[in-house]
This record gives sequence, structure tokens and C-alpha cells, in this order.
Amino acid sequence: MTLYSLHGSRPQPLPFRITLPNGFTRTDPSTFTEEEITSAGFTGPYVEPPYDPATERLDWIDGAFVVNPSPPPPPMPQWVDFSAALMTDASVNTMLGTLLQSAPGLYGGLVAGLQQASQGDTRVFLNSWKTAHGLGFITTELTARIQDYAATSNLPDAFINGLDVDSGDGSAGYPSEVI
Repeated sequence: MTLYSLHGSRPQPLPFRITLPNGFTRTDPSTFTEEEITSAGFTGPYVEPPYDPATERLDWIDGAFVVNPSPPPPPMPQWVDFSAALMTDASVNTMLGTLLQSAPGLYGGLVAGLQQASQGDTRVFLNSWKTAHGLGFITTELTARIQDYAATSNLPDAFINGLDVDSGDGSAGYPSEVI
């Protein structure tokens, strides 16, 4: 397939219509002359080099195709490991025990929210976390520890940042979308 670059952008097949410098347009790429193509701002033709899309990516850098290795896939979130770390942490258990006695609904929100978070919906957990923090059940030290567990478990950055209700950005604990 013959490809052309418009003003340095990644090459693509010519469009059906090009505009010439005099304002006239031409249609039907099979009839375009090289002079018309060039005067419309296109360079080329370019041909993609062979590459293996399973292990390589084709980049367009400084007016040339470059074959680069594909980056490794991002690590998978380990929600089970995160949950296990929380459930075996003495500070977390102390906080949850206090919540169970003082605010059982909030305790339930954290526990149920953790289960929902493992399915990709962190809103209930983060909202319960923010409330528990606001009521004084969660310390800054505990937040830092939970953020460390979350980072070690490859959890999404939006979740980790959402745990920091003191961040001052106005959104921590209240994500606008499912993470």
C-alpha cells in the first residue's frame, strides 16, 4: 500500500479529495499527479517496512518509519494480594475492629467496597475510606501503609492517589469514574 505524509504526520493512504494551492480540489487518488500531491502538502510515497506486530511496533519518527520493540504489558493488578495484605495488617485490623463497633455501616462499606474494587469499581471503597478518614478512624500513617500495599500490588494509580484524602485536589476519595 502506498502511503503519504501530510505536513509531517504519520503516512496514510491519500484521501479521496485533496486541495491544491489555488483552492481547487481534486478527487479520485488514482488520477492525482505527483506534482498535485506535492503541492497539496503531501510527501512520499512511503512503504511500511516489515515488522512483527506481536513483538514490535511501527513508529513514525522525524519523517521515517522506525521499528521498535513493543513495550512490556503493564503489570496486572493483584487485588487478592492487596486484600491479603490489608487483612493481615495489625493496624488495619485495629481500625476495622473499631469501625465495626462504632460505625458498622462504614465497616461494611470498606469490606464490600474492597470486593467491588477487585472487580474494577473502586468508588464504594474510596468513598468509605474518605468518610472513615474524615471521622478520624484512619491516620496519615495508615494511609501511607495502604498506599504502599496498593503500589506493591500494582493497583491503578488513580486508586492509590484516591487513598490520599489529604491531597487537596478536591477529588480524592470521590472518583468520577470506575477505575
